[in-house]
Amino acid sequence: MPFPYKKIAKRLAEGDATDKTEVQGAALEDVVSWTFCSLPGVRVLKHDFIDAAGSSEIDLLLYNDPRSSPVPFLSEYLMIECKNWKAPVNSATVRDFIGKVRKSRLEVGILVAASGVTGDANDQTAANDDIKQVFDADGIRILVIKRADLERFRSLEAFLQFLQERYADVILRSFSIA
Repeated sequence: MPFPYKKIAKRLAEGDATDKTEVQGAALEDVVSWTFCSLPGVRVLKHDFIDAAGSSEIDLLLYNDPRSSPVPFLSEYLMIECKNWKAPVNSATVRDFIGKVRKSRLEVGILVAASGVTGDANDQTAANDDIKQVFDADGIRILVIKRADLERFRSLEAFLQFLQERYADVILRSFSIA
């Protein structure tokens, strides 16, 4: 199956053509669904799920079938939060997402942040520090994907390589690289 990069570009452009944040957010969620579901064995289980208390929303919950998945290093269940913001996602929002991942007892969470997260990944500052701390304390891996990342994929192989590299970056955050 060819990677749907033209469909992705069109949907992102549709979101950009409006000033309604809910439409822009829905466009990003669609793109993330299509991107991940292009992987064999990955499918959407829940979309815009709100818990029984009405206090927490999960944008996407995916099932990553370990029998057919090309990304066996990711969890069987993947929680994804999408933030189609012009500014980088701040520490409080990252900690909120970490709380959702922790509460669900998952090992991996994916934060799709159009403009990334605050701080410097190399210096481990601001939201990047929160991501490092949760890995060091609990082994929870938070992968951050930017909109520019989604826009540059032209093949499934490129997306798979990106996921492998991003996962490696997360697990190596605690090491100082000279």
